[in-house]
Amino acid sequence: MKLMYEKILYCLFLGIACLFICPTIVFSDESAKNPIKDFSYEVVFPENQQNKNVGYYDLLMKPGEKQTIQLKMHNISDKPLKVAIDLNSAKTNGNGVIEYGPTDLKKDVSLNYDLAQIMTGPKEVTLKPNSTEIVEFVITLPEVAFEGYLAGGIQLKPIVKEEHSQEESIIINKFAFLIGVLIHESNTEKIKPVLKLNDVSLKLKDGSYSLFVDLSNTKGVFVEKMAAAINIRKNNSSKNLIKFNKQDMRMAPNSAIAIPVSLQNQKITAGEYTADIRITTADGGNWTWVKNFTFTRIEAEQINRHINQNDQSYFSGWWVLLFSTLLIITLLLFFLRKKKRSA
Repeated sequence: MKLMYEKILYCLFLGIACLFICPTIVFSDESAKNPIKDFSYEVVFPENQQNKNVGYYDLLMKPGEKQTIQLKMHNISDKPLKVAIDLNSAKTNGNGVIEYGPTDLKKDVSLNYDLAQIMTGPKEVTLKPNSTEIVEFVITLPEVAFEGYLAGGIQLKPIVKEEHSQEESIIINKFAFLIGVLIHESNTEKIKPVLKLNDVSLKLKDGSYSLFVDLSNTKGVFVEKMAAAINIRKNNSSKNLIKFNKQDMRMAPNSAIAIPVSLQNQKITAGEYTADIRITTADGGNWTWVKNFTFTRIEAEQINRHINQNDQSYFSGWWVLLFSTLLIITLLLFFLRKKKRSA
């Protein structure tokens, strides 16, 4: 009996240790039903498609030209299928990933022609059961020539109803498809990106304060393999308080990026600071800026208060876990001793 209780105690200690040192691994259910497995699409390339080995439109057009492009949609189910359609210009998120779908990201001021405004098409299509339908989009280019790419995307979002009972159903939109659209009027190989620093500002994101370095790509070409090195220091000091490095980023043509620089839970005092910013690309692009900015007394107090609250929550959680662990061990030792006395 004693040996059995010792094994129980050993297993308990082992389990507690795993809570502290072992990560939790969650496996997805591969057998989960895909609600849009019966939907597919096919890009129909026109004659002016420049690269037919890709899954997106790459069109060479002329100023003022009007063109209709086609997209085939397939529904192989025995029920009608509604598909919502969105047209969007390409934008760049803070992680250096290009967004071709709907997003809250703002347009850059250098974007003179938004693809979503010069391209029109249906907002929604209902596909009949076991059918294929050709959907058309009309592109009307401005009379004034532009340099580089107009970039964007077509988002297809099947609207699927998940039945919960005979009387109710819930509309779910879990999946979407994106088809890129690139339009250019001339060769773009000789055009180089031109980056511009807009601002360095403090914002609250995901529950913590971060500095945001706001840049613009003012040319109509993509920025590829972009790396950022950002150092924050006190004004007139050479000691870096915060170091930030990120690689393998991209930027869409004529788009902005707000790179979030974590304050790394560092207490801040009010005063003047300096951001040393360097952006490089694999093909030799190199931009540097020195930007002075100010943390006001109110901003510094907000940052420090937020850090203190997070620290308190963190330590409170560990104290609860530690207290619970000690309580369980104490109870087990008590029952073991009681059992030993009664034996």
